Amino acid sequence: IVGGDIYFIEEFQDGNELLLMMMDCTGHGVPGAFVTMLVKAIERQIIATIRHKNESISPAKILGLFNRNIKQLLNQHDSKSINNTGFDGAIVLYNKENQTLIFAGAQFPLFYTDDTCLKIIKGDRHSVGYKQSQADFEFTDHVLHVKEDMSFYLTSDGYVDQNGGAKGFPFGKKKIMELIETYHGETFADQQEIFLEELASYQGDEIRNDDVM
Repeated sequence: IVGGDIYFIEEFQDGNELLLMMMDCTGHGVPGAFVTMLVKAIERQIIATIRHKNESISPAKILGLFNRNIKQLLNQHDSKSINNTGFDGAIVLYNKENQTLIFAGAQFPLFYTDDTCLKIIKGDRHSVGYKQSQADFEFTDHVLHVKEDMSFYLTSDGYVDQNGGAKGFPFGKKKIMELIETYHGETFADQQEIFLEELASYQGDEIRNDDVM
């Protein structure tokens, strides 16, 4: 199975730092998969540079690097460009020792529970790589102190936008927020099954709109 949604997990400092990257690339299915190949190549280059220089990691700066690299490689500098390829996504850095989490999003929000309350950090309203994206755009790092029993969630828009139900409407952000509020206390293995079952039940006989991550 191939598609335009892709994620990477990298470890640094002997496993003390965990970097999670999620991207929803242009298109889905086979066309989307070609874009993920390009994104994967850029990711390997960025990670190799970070390891070689032993640099401190900024999710926002990594999104900026992806943005500039895609625009340069595909010559997507203005409205006359032939190509128009890129992604929406999120990058999270978790430091186990300091118990901190840094989030940066390109159109992606971060959902998290804290003291049973559901909270949202919105990503920047700016996509990565497309010809309308600004090459010098600076994404934002959001820093959270991680406490026991907190849960964190990221999703591509394939889940939220899936049509279904009695009227064929999109699943919607409100429903996914209700699912998180209801089931965040369950194990993540159980939550995975619940989220998949809820989506499949809602989708019913409708065609799958997009890749889901």
